[in-house]
Amino acid sequence: MPRITQLSTRLFLASILYITMSITHANPTKLGGDFELTSHKGEAFHLSDIEGKVGIIFFGFTHCPDVCPNTLLEIQRLIVTLEDQAEHMQVLFISVDPKRDTPEKLDSYVTYFNKNIIGLTGSEEDIAKVLKQFNASVKFSGDTTSNTYNVEHTANMFLINKQGDIGSIILPRTPFAVLEQQVRKLIEE
Repeated sequence: MPRITQLSTRLFLASILYITMSITHANPTKLGGDFELTSHKGEAFHLSDIEGKVGIIFFGFTHCPDVCPNTLLEIQRLIVTLEDQAEHMQVLFISVDPKRDTPEKLDSYVTYFNKNIIGLTGSEEDIAKVLKQFNASVKFSGDTTSNTYNVEHTANMFLINKQGDIGSIILPRTPFAVLEQQVRKLIEE
């Protein structure tokens, strides 16, 4: 019985990898590209600033109740798992909620998960432009004049190769082993 379980697990991982690679390679030239936002330290940041490293871009917001903290915990797990190879990677957390996510707020949020994660924000127009570049979306609901509105957003992780292009897209609920494999592959390229 354990042999069947191993086989079905491998088939499941292979199918997730196939789907991920199919989405990534469908038309990768239309996605991504350099951008300029403001870091959680209040400094201008360009995607090209990490050229030569593998990047992980994740869109989220600091008031997120579950998806964002869970994804950032998974990314922290990846950083620990990669050990010395983690220095060849840079995680970028791009806020989709610039109204509430100031650089100061992002600073305390991202450094809670890992001091090397860079939190990014900007004007609503700047964020909308970056979302469009990555074919990501955000939707606000509730009273947006208060501080208690809801935000729905794309929860993919975009893996950026050392040249600054999208190397892979990790969908929500992708097994950790697939994420680790894809990042290691990009680091070794």
